[in-house]
Amino acid sequence: MQEDSVRSVDRAFAILKAFSRDDHKLTLSELAERVGLPVTTTLRIAGTLEKLGMLQRHSDRSYSLGNQLYLLGNIAKDNFRPQQIIYPYMKSVRDETKEAVSLYGVAGEYRVCFEHVEGLLSMRCVMRVGDKAELWAGAGGKALLAFLGEDVIEREIKKAHPITPTTIFNEDELRKSLSDVRSFGYAISRGDREEGILSVAVPIFNRKGGVEYSFSVAGPAQRFTEEAALKLVPSIQKMCREIESQL
Repeated sequence: MQEDSVRSVDRAFAILKAFSRDDHKLTLSELAERVGLPVTTTLRIAGTLEKLGMLQRHSDRSYSLGNQLYLLGNIAKDNFRPQQIIYPYMKSVRDETKEAVSLYGVAGEYRVCFEHVEGLLSMRCVMRVGDKAELWAGAGGKALLAFLGEDVIEREIKKAHPITPTTIFNEDELRKSLSDVRSFGYAISRGDREEGILSVAVPIFNRKGGVEYSFSVAGPAQRFTEEAALKLVPSIQKMCREIESQL
Protein backbone atom coordinates (compact mmCIF):
# COMPACT_ATOMS: atom_id res chain seq x y z
CA MET A 1 0.00 0.00 0.00
CA GLN A 2 2.81 2.40 0.92
CA GLU A 3 4.61 1.64 -2.35
CA ASP A 4 1.41 2.38 -4.28
CA SER A 5 1.08 5.74 -2.52
CA VAL A 6 4.68 6.68 -3.27
CA ARG A 7 4.24 5.64 -6.90
CA SER A 8 1.12 7.81 -7.17
CA VAL A 9 3.01 10.80 -5.80
CA ASP A 10 5.86 10.17 -8.26
CA ARG A 11 3.40 10.03 -11.13
CA ALA A 12 1.64 13.20 -10.02
CA PHE A 13 4.92 15.10 -9.88
CA ALA A 14 5.90 13.72 -13.28
CA ILE A 15 2.71 15.17 -14.73
CA LEU A 16 3.35 18.58 -13.17
CA LYS A 17 6.94 18.58 -14.42
CA ALA A 18 5.81 17.81 -17.97
CA PHE A 19 4.92 21.49 -18.41
CA SER A 20 7.45 24.13 -19.41
CA ARG A 21 7.45 27.80 -20.39
CA ASP A 22 7.12 26.85 -24.04
CA ASP A 23 4.58 24.08 -23.37
CA HIS A 24 2.34 25.68 -20.77
CA LYS A 25 -0.80 23.93 -22.13
CA LEU A 26 -0.87 20.20 -22.88
CA THR A 27 -3.60 17.81 -23.94
CA LEU A 28 -4.30 14.60 -22.05
CA SER A 29 -2.61 12.50 -24.73
CA GLU A 30 0.46 14.79 -24.69
CA LEU A 31 0.70 14.46 -20.91
CA ALA A 32 0.36 10.69 -21.10
CA GLU A 33 3.07 10.47 -23.75
CA ARG A 34 5.49 12.69 -21.81
CA VAL A 35 5.17 10.77 -18.54
CA GLY A 36 4.93 7.35 -20.17
CA LEU A 37 1.58 6.38 -18.63
CA PRO A 38 -1.67 5.07 -20.12
CA VAL A 39 -4.22 7.75 -20.95
CA THR A 40 -6.68 6.33 -18.40
CA THR A 41 -4.12 6.50 -15.60
CA THR A 42 -3.08 10.02 -16.61
CA LEU A 43 -6.72 11.12 -16.66
CA ARG A 44 -7.29 9.79 -13.14
CA ILE A 45 -4.23 11.53 -11.70
CA ALA A 46 -4.92 14.75 -13.63
CA GLY A 47 -8.46 14.76 -12.20
CA THR A 48 -7.11 14.57 -8.66
CA LEU A 49 -4.59 17.34 -9.35
CA GLU A 50 -7.37 19.48 -10.81
CA LYS A 51 -9.47 19.08 -7.65
CA LEU A 52 -6.44 20.17 -5.59
CA GLY A 53 -5.94 23.27 -7.74
CA MET A 54 -2.61 21.98 -9.04
CA LEU A 55 -3.92 21.68 -12.61
CA GLN A 56 -6.49 23.69 -14.53
CA ARG A 57 -8.60 22.08 -17.27
CA HIS A 58 -9.68 24.34 -20.12
CA SER A 59 -12.68 24.30 -22.45
CA ASP A 60 -10.55 22.82 -25.24
CA ARG A 61 -9.76 19.92 -22.85
CA SER A 62 -6.13 20.93 -22.48
CA TYR A 63 -4.45 21.32 -19.10
CA SER A 64 -2.19 23.94 -17.56
CA LEU A 65 -0.65 24.41 -14.13
CA GLY A 66 -3.15 25.60 -11.55
CA ASN A 67 -3.49 28.54 -9.19
CA GLN A 68 -2.25 26.63 -6.15
CA LEU A 69 1.09 26.04 -7.84
CA TYR A 70 1.34 29.75 -8.63
CA LEU A 71 0.86 30.58 -4.94
CA LEU A 72 3.26 27.88 -3.75
CA GLY A 73 5.81 28.95 -6.35
CA ASN A 74 5.83 32.50 -5.07
CA ILE A 75 6.29 31.28 -1.49
CA ALA A 76 9.17 29.07 -2.61
CA LYS A 77 10.77 31.90 -4.59
CA ASP A 78 10.66 34.26 -1.62
CA ASN A 79 12.34 31.64 0.55
CA PHE A 80 14.79 30.14 -1.95
CA ARG A 81 18.02 30.66 -0.05
CA PRO A 82 20.44 30.12 -2.97
CA GLN A 83 18.68 32.89 -4.92
CA GLN A 84 18.88 35.22 -1.93
CA ILE A 85 22.61 34.56 -1.59
CA ILE A 86 23.59 34.51 -5.27
CA TYR A 87 21.39 37.24 -6.77
CA PRO A 88 23.42 40.18 -5.35
CA TYR A 89 26.58 38.71 -6.90
CA MET A 90 24.79 38.28 -10.23
CA LYS A 91 23.54 41.86 -10.20
CA SER A 92 27.01 43.13 -9.33
CA VAL A 93 28.54 41.36 -12.34
CA ARG A 94 25.71 42.53 -14.60
CA ASP A 95 26.20 46.14 -13.48
CA GLU A 96 29.95 45.87 -14.08
CA THR A 97 29.76 44.22 -17.49
CA LYS A 98 26.27 45.32 -18.64
CA GLU A 99 25.90 41.76 -19.97
CA ALA A 100 23.36 39.09 -19.03
CA VAL A 101 24.09 36.88 -16.03
CA SER A 102 22.38 33.52 -15.45
CA LEU A 103 22.36 30.87 -12.74
CA TYR A 104 21.94 27.27 -13.95
CA GLY A 105 21.36 23.97 -12.20
CA VAL A 106 20.58 20.41 -13.26
CA ALA A 107 17.03 19.19 -13.83
CA GLY A 108 16.87 15.63 -15.10
CA GLU A 109 18.94 15.47 -18.28
CA TYR A 110 18.96 19.24 -18.80
CA ARG A 111 20.32 22.39 -17.31
CA VAL A 112 17.63 24.75 -16.11
CA CYS A 113 17.80 28.49 -15.47
CA PHE A 114 17.16 29.25 -11.80
CA GLU A 115 17.79 32.99 -12.03
CA HIS A 116 18.55 35.53 -14.74
CA VAL A 117 19.59 39.18 -14.67
CA GLU A 118 19.08 40.85 -18.02
CA GLY A 119 21.84 42.82 -19.70
CA LEU A 120 21.61 46.59 -19.86
CA LEU A 121 22.46 47.09 -23.54
CA SER A 122 20.16 46.87 -26.56
CA MET A 123 21.77 43.74 -28.03
CA ARG A 124 21.61 41.13 -25.28
CA CYS A 125 21.33 37.45 -24.49
CA VAL A 126 17.83 36.57 -23.24
CA MET A 127 17.12 33.64 -20.92
CA ARG A 128 14.06 33.06 -18.76
CA VAL A 129 13.81 31.45 -15.34
CA GLY A 130 12.65 27.88 -15.95
CA ASP A 131 14.11 27.63 -19.45
CA LYS A 132 15.89 24.32 -20.15
CA ALA A 133 18.87 23.73 -22.41
CA GLU A 134 21.42 21.05 -23.23
CA LEU A 135 24.04 20.08 -20.68
CA TRP A 136 26.59 19.33 -23.38
CA ALA A 137 26.40 22.67 -25.21
CA GLY A 138 27.17 26.16 -23.94
CA ALA A 139 29.34 27.34 -21.08
CA GLY A 140 26.57 27.14 -18.48
CA GLY A 141 25.92 23.51 -19.32
CA LYS A 142 29.54 22.39 -19.61
CA ALA A 143 30.44 23.97 -16.26
CA LEU A 144 27.90 21.54 -14.77
CA LEU A 145 28.44 18.49 -16.98
CA ALA A 146 32.21 18.38 -16.45
CA PHE A 147 31.62 17.44 -12.78
CA LEU A 148 28.62 15.10 -13.08
CA GLY A 149 30.59 11.88 -13.54
CA GLU A 150 31.56 9.65 -16.44
CA ASP A 151 28.17 7.96 -16.81
CA VAL A 152 26.38 11.28 -17.30
CA ILE A 153 29.14 12.61 -19.56
CA GLU A 154 28.89 9.49 -21.73
CA ARG A 155 25.12 9.88 -21.96
CA GLU A 156 25.34 13.53 -22.97
CA ILE A 157 28.13 13.01 -25.51
CA LYS A 158 25.85 10.59 -27.36
CA LYS A 159 23.31 13.40 -27.75
CA ALA A 160 25.75 15.95 -29.16
CA HIS A 161 24.99 17.33 -32.61
CA PRO A 162 25.59 20.58 -34.54
CA ILE A 163 23.41 23.50 -33.40
CA THR A 164 25.50 26.31 -34.88
CA PRO A 165 28.59 26.31 -37.14
CA THR A 166 30.79 26.49 -34.03
CA THR A 167 29.09 23.84 -31.86
CA ILE A 168 31.57 21.40 -30.32
CA PHE A 169 29.96 18.00 -30.88
CA ASN A 170 32.83 15.70 -31.88
CA GLU A 171 33.38 13.19 -29.06
CA ASP A 172 37.13 13.78 -28.66
CA GLU A 173 36.78 17.56 -28.83
CA LEU A 174 33.87 17.55 -26.38
CA ARG A 175 35.78 15.38 -23.90
CA LYS A 176 38.79 17.72 -24.22
CA SER A 177 36.51 20.71 -23.62
CA LEU A 178 35.10 19.13 -20.43
CA SER A 179 38.59 18.16 -19.26
CA ASP A 180 39.65 21.80 -19.66
CA VAL A 181 36.70 22.88 -17.50
CA ARG A 182 37.90 20.60 -14.71
CA SER A 183 41.50 21.77 -15.11
CA PHE A 184 40.90 25.52 -15.32
CA GLY A 185 37.71 25.88 -13.28
CA TYR A 186 35.61 27.58 -15.93
CA ALA A 187 33.88 26.89 -19.24
CA ILE A 188 33.77 29.11 -22.31
CA SER A 189 31.41 28.91 -25.28
CA ARG A 190 32.01 30.54 -28.62
CA GLY A 191 28.54 30.34 -30.11
CA ASP A 192 27.93 26.70 -29.14
CA ARG A 193 24.18 27.14 -28.79
CA GLU A 194 23.44 30.53 -30.28
CA GLU A 195 25.47 31.93 -33.14
CA GLY A 196 27.31 35.13 -32.27
CA ILE A 197 26.99 34.70 -28.48
CA LEU A 198 30.03 34.27 -26.26
CA SER A 199 29.59 33.02 -22.71
CA VAL A 200 31.75 32.06 -19.77
CA ALA A 201 30.63 30.05 -16.72
CA VAL A 202 32.09 28.98 -13.38
CA PRO A 203 30.79 26.00 -11.34
CA ILE A 204 29.43 26.39 -7.82
CA PHE A 205 29.85 23.36 -5.55
CA ASN A 206 27.86 22.25 -2.51
CA ARG A 207 29.30 21.30 0.87
CA LYS A 208 29.66 17.66 -0.22
CA GLY A 209 31.83 18.66 -3.17
CA GLY A 210 29.18 18.04 -5.84
CA VAL A 211 28.43 20.63 -8.49
CA GLU A 212 25.24 22.54 -7.66
CA TYR A 213 25.03 25.50 -10.04
CA SER A 214 26.92 27.33 -12.75
CA PHE A 215 27.35 31.12 -12.77
CA SER A 216 27.28 32.32 -16.39
CA VAL A 217 27.85 35.64 -18.17
CA ALA A 218 26.88 35.95 -21.83
CA GLY A 219 26.71 38.60 -24.53
CA PRO A 220 27.20 39.27 -28.25
CA ALA A 221 30.74 38.19 -29.23
CA GLN A 222 31.36 41.42 -31.14
CA ARG A 223 31.05 43.28 -27.83
CA PHE A 224 31.63 40.66 -25.11
CA THR A 225 34.93 39.40 -26.47
CA GLU A 226 36.85 36.33 -25.33
CA GLU A 227 39.50 38.63 -23.86
CA ALA A 228 36.87 40.47 -21.82
CA ALA A 229 35.30 37.19 -20.68
CA LEU A 230 38.60 35.69 -19.54
CA LYS A 231 39.44 38.83 -17.57
CA LEU A 232 36.26 38.25 -15.57
CA VAL A 233 37.06 34.65 -14.65
CA PRO A 234 39.22 35.24 -11.54
CA SER A 235 36.69 37.60 -9.94
CA ILE A 236 33.76 35.27 -10.73
CA GLN A 237 35.68 32.30 -9.34
CA LYS A 238 36.30 34.28 -6.15
CA MET A 239 32.59 35.13 -5.94
CA CYS A 240 31.63 31.48 -6.43
CA ARG A 241 33.90 30.37 -3.61
CA GLU A 242 32.28 33.01 -1.38
CA ILE A 243 28.84 31.75 -2.42
CA GLU A 244 29.81 28.17 -1.60
CA SER A 245 30.72 29.15 1.94
CA GLN A 246 27.22 30.55 2.46
CA LEU A 247 25.12 27.79 0.91
